[in-house]
Order: sequence, then C-alpha cells, then structure tokens
Amino acid sequence: MRLSTLYMFKQSAEGMSKRVNDNNNVLMRLSAGQSLLRASDDPGAATSAVKYQDALAKQELYSNVRASARNALQHEDNILNGVGNLMTTSLTEKIVAAKSDTYSDADRAALGKELQGIRANLLDLANNRDGNGRYIFSGFNTDSPAFDSAGAYTGGFEARQQTVADSTNMTVSHLGSDVFGDLFVDLDAAINELTRDPIDYDDMVVALSAASKAVTEGIDRLGNAQAEVGTNLQQLDALDMSGDTTINDLIVKVQNAIGSDYGTMTELIMDSKMTEYSLTASMMVFQSMQKMNLFNK
Repeated sequence: MRLSTLYMFKQSAEGMSKRVNDNNNVLMRLSAGQSLLRASDDPGAATSAVKYQDALAKQELYSNVRASARNALQHEDNILNGVGNLMTTSLTEKIVAAKSDTYSDADRAALGKELQGIRANLLDLANNRDGNGRYIFSGFNTDSPAFDSAGAYTGGFEARQQTVADSTNMTVSHLGSDVFGDLFVDLDAAINELTRDPIDYDDMVVALSAASKAVTEGIDRLGNAQAEVGTNLQQLDALDMSGDTTINDLIVKVQNAIGSDYGTMTELIMDSKMTEYSLTASMMVFQSMQKMNLFNK
C-alpha cells in the first residue's frame, strides 16, 4: 500500500508539473500575440514567416519610396505651374508689347525693367529647393543651384530617379536645362536691347524675336515636363493601389505563418482556459494526495 500511495503521489506531482508547463506555454504565446515562438515549434511555418516578412519589408520600403517620389513630383508640379504662368502670360505679353511701334524708348526701357523682374522670378523658380534643401532642377547635384546668376546651367546632367517598385524606375525631377534651355540668355539679350540708350531698333527686334522663340520653345518643354509629371503621379497611384493589396495579403500570410491571426488567437484563448482548468484540477488532486498518510496500511 505504501508503494501504491507513493506512486500515486509521484504521478500527481508530475501531472501538476505538466499542467503548469502547458499553462505557461499558452500564456507565453498569448503574451507574444502569436503561437510560433521558436523556429523549432514549426520549421515549415517559420521558413514561410521569414519569407513573407522579407517580402513585406520590401513592399513597405517601396511604399515609402513612392511617398517620397510623390512629394518630389508634386513639388516640381507646383513650380512648373508657376513657371508656366510667367511664360505664357507675363513674358509673352511684354515681348509682344515691346515690338509695338506705338511704344517710345522710355516705354521700352520700362518694359525692360519689368522683364528683368520676371527673369529674376524665373531664376528663383529654376533654383527652387525642396523641403530638404535640395535643388530640384539640378539632377543629382542637389547641393548646387541649377543656374548661376548669369542664367547658365550649372546643375548635373542626369535626372534624379527612384526605384518605386520591382523593375520600375521613375524620374522624380527634371533637369533645369531640359525645362528652361537657353531662356535666360535670350531674355538677358532682349533686356539689354530694351534698356540701351539709345535703342537700336533693328538689334532690339532681333533680340526680342530670339526671346520670343525661346519662350515658345520653353513653353513646349514645360508642357512635356508637366505631362511626364502627371503621368508619373498617375502611375504612383496605380502602384500604391496594387502595393497596398500586396501588403495586406502579405500581412495576412505572416499572421497565419506565426499564428497571430484571429482564429489562432481565439484557439489560444480557449486553450488557456482549458489549461487553467486542468491546472486547477491537478492542484486539487495534488493537495489531496499531500493529506494522505504515505505510511497508512
């Protein structure tokens, strides 16, 4: 009878120890919010989790890059709109007016001063910087202005691009030389002729014609740049939609692999209740066994 009681006591202690371990394991998984804590728990699921997590990190990186690209393109679009307003309205009107036979030399000199102001505004826009202090029209030479005070292009010769998705590169800013060309040089020549005293009418007409041609070509270049910016923004919208879908799918796959999905969490909660009940029962049995006299016959 002593051996039987001792055996029962041992079995009760081992059972309670197992219930404690089971309960702790379930609580650890609930605390972590996932059923997979170690690769040894489920090597196959662990391998899948790593694969999905890597893919998810990559997609989230692309999402951040697209956000940065969108900011750059929207900023450039705003600047290009300002340039367009100056080119299509102010410059064109002043140059046409300066050619009028009804204008005196004093009138033309005044127009020359106005053109100087417009030219200064255009140069400010051409040397505009983004929120990070980078010159937007300087290509990869973002620390240097795109144009010097004389209007000569001093930026880089490669437009900035970013990889916004797998195998998808996108131009996020245009080169100042591709947008403005030699506009500043031709404007300076026209301004010099308009403010000369006395004015040489023939030289002035030649300079104004060259400036008018430069503005027309500039408007064409500007339109091309704005069209590309608009196309790129639309492409970013499409990539964001497909990227968000991919990210959501990968999140679900990661959750399923590591056991943090709703179904698994519900099962763990149920398991925790069951192990709690089992542990309580084991403790009651163990306490009962402790009260028994191992030496009773």
